[in-house]
Amino acid sequence: MYAMIISTDPANKVLPATAAVGPNSAWRWGVPLFSIISLFVLLVLGNNVSLFYSLNHLMSYASDGLWIHLSLLGDGQLVILFLLPFLGRRPDIVWQFILAAIIAGLAVYGLKELFSAARPPASLLERSFHLIGPALQSNSFPSGHTTTAFVLAGLLCMQRVNALIKTTVLIIAVFVGLSRIANGVHWPQDVLGGALIGWAVAILAVWLAQLWRAGLNIRFQRVSALLVTVLSIWAVWSLWNSYNQVYPGTDLMKALLLFICFSISVPGQLRLFNLKR
Repeated sequence: MYAMIISTDPANKVLPATAAVGPNSAWRWGVPLFSIISLFVLLVLGNNVSLFYSLNHLMSYASDGLWIHLSLLGDGQLVILFLLPFLGRRPDIVWQFILAAIIAGLAVYGLKELFSAARPPASLLERSFHLIGPALQSNSFPSGHTTTAFVLAGLLCMQRVNALIKTTVLIIAVFVGLSRIANGVHWPQDVLGGALIGWAVAILAVWLAQLWRAGLNIRFQRVSALLVTVLSIWAVWSLWNSYNQVYPGTDLMKALLLFICFSISVPGQLRLFNLKR
């Protein structure tokens, strides 16, 4: 019902867009409102460090592998895989995703450089908390993994899709954020900031995509499909070879994600390139 079957006639210059949720929807404003209130309370009470210790200790009872796999879902390189299923089906989401990726990348890089905040391994005594993976030291705020996860969740939650799907994706995004605290490399304020920034970027991207429809051009969508496919393969290869020490034991998950997302994308891409009748 919600998957859009697009026209593949080359004469069709611009593909149709599917409407997002209304401007006053709780799906649009619930997450940023919660994040702002939580950040305010956290800063006023000054319990960022104590909350980190509590959450980090509590989550250490779960396996390290669980948190590593969840962190992988928020990796900025791997996120391109999740665009594959929408190729040839939802050109509006593809265009929103591209705009969001550019804005989020600039925002996260700029804010990390601006604040240059120290991470827990650089601020706390060694062995006073549970650390998984490399002891990252700097550029703590905001959490890039959390931002990425909430950009994706925000884009999906602002579409007219089943509420259960939205809730599931939002819960996954929350656990990606929590995994950064469980790994011992981000403070709670970093995660809340990442959630706020990611969702705000999603709102901005949806708004821009509705005003500026250049990305719905069928030629743009075809070029995007080729680039996304190539970048998805490169992302898995790069993570497999260069970041295995950051995400140990996740090779099967990387391969499965690529296989599943690419397999789902095939029918849409065939239609997009006029190869399926």
